[in-house]
Amino acid sequence: MLDPESLPNPDENEVELEQVVEPKRPYYFQLDVLKAIAIAFVIMDHSLTWEIKGAMGSVFWERLSIPFFLIVMGFNMAYSFKYSGASTLRELYSWESFKRKFKRYVFPFAVLYLGAFLFGMANGVLTFNEYTLLGTLPFWGPGNWFIAVLFGSIVVFPIIYWLFKKHPALTVALCFLGEIILQAIMYIWFPYPIDSALEGFIISAIRLNIIFFLPAVGLGLWFSKGYSLSEKRNWFMYLYLPISIIFMVDYVTISPGTHSGVLGSLQNSIGDFFTFVQEFIIGDYTLIFYGYAAFLFLIAMMFIPKKATGSFQRFVQRVGRASYHILLFQIFYLSILYHAISFDDAINHQIPNFALELGWPSDLFYIPFYLMNLTICFIGGLLWYGAEKWSTAKGKPWWKSLVMKRTGYLFGSLMSIVLLDESVRFIGEVVGFNEITSPGTIASILVIILFIGLSMALMYKAFTMGDDNVTI
Repeated sequence: MLDPESLPNPDENEVELEQVVEPKRPYYFQLDVLKAIAIAFVIMDHSLTWEIKGAMGSVFWERLSIPFFLIVMGFNMAYSFKYSGASTLRELYSWESFKRKFKRYVFPFAVLYLGAFLFGMANGVLTFNEYTLLGTLPFWGPGNWFIAVLFGSIVVFPIIYWLFKKHPALTVALCFLGEIILQAIMYIWFPYPIDSALEGFIISAIRLNIIFFLPAVGLGLWFSKGYSLSEKRNWFMYLYLPISIIFMVDYVTISPGTHSGVLGSLQNSIGDFFTFVQEFIIGDYTLIFYGYAAFLFLIAMMFIPKKATGSFQRFVQRVGRASYHILLFQIFYLSILYHAISFDDAINHQIPNFALELGWPSDLFYIPFYLMNLTICFIGGLLWYGAEKWSTAKGKPWWKSLVMKRTGYLFGSLMSIVLLDESVRFIGEVVGFNEITSPGTIASILVIILFIGLSMALMYKAFTMGDDNVTI
């Protein structure tokens, strides 16, 4: 539903987490509100232990952060591509489109990666392994996993939108089918408990694939053509919502070490059905939860104003626009905090028991602790976002300076060698090196040639940046 009186968004050039402004594109303040709420929940998720969040019923509110982001990504995808004028696959996969996404997502993440690398090196806690291939930072921080999902969307979203324009209902159905297929692969070939480190990596690679999260993205796409619950096209929400709530209630009552909740424990075919679903669909960012999040999304879109008025609403708007930078900043900030409080938990990618580690007399201390983290992350992310906008407004953006370009090329050259080492090691674990002509050996040779060539090209480019006659 378009409002001709909606204000344009003059500051934005985002695609998924933040809105991309094209001529005549409507602006929705509701989306900034949802992103601001989501990023506040993300920081809360990483500030509290699982025991405390579970006791607070976090599945029904705090764990909505990622579903909200995903639905907003789908909604924004539709408007981004629609108002860009792109319609064919060639236009949707244009170099200009990729440059815009790189500027918005990859460059800020590169700054984070470099900062994590330097800090980890200074403290002797750099970690490179097979998860490096998935984009895990060498100095891990909570929320890092979502970056792989976001980068995957850059490649997948254009074809999803192209299909949606031709067959909307079929495309949304295929989005749901994508997760079902991936869940089936894990259920059949990689069931819990995980038997090896290799299986753990494969499951992580599957679960960090944007295809795994496409149901929520597809819902956002669908609502871009109308987000009122009174519209006939949204009738399915009246079925999806209660089904989602029923499965969520069953999920939160699952006993430790089992897949049976309050409904799964029934000694009949109904109990068997719920137990099977909970065994088949693993996790709380899945299609059986998105109906609840989608309903709240529609309520927000219907009742939150489309325009920001007043100082508080403009602050919320700013937070929503800076949500990606706040996410990146909290990854780095909390990584340092985790390592300082509990080195073992940080190395194992776990949330420390802050009350135990810091000797708090009461769990109520989590309240000021969360508020402190929220304030620091909001300030850091907003300053980072504002600095990028300021540098662009003043002329040449910061990433176009000769020093930053040279630093980027040199760091890329170094990371090419790291990726070479981890790629060869991973190939050896999966395929093995049996003989000179074995698939593993041949694949490793090709990988070595690729990454050494890339490293040399990036290094050459770094040291010839000032030479106008040299191009690569």
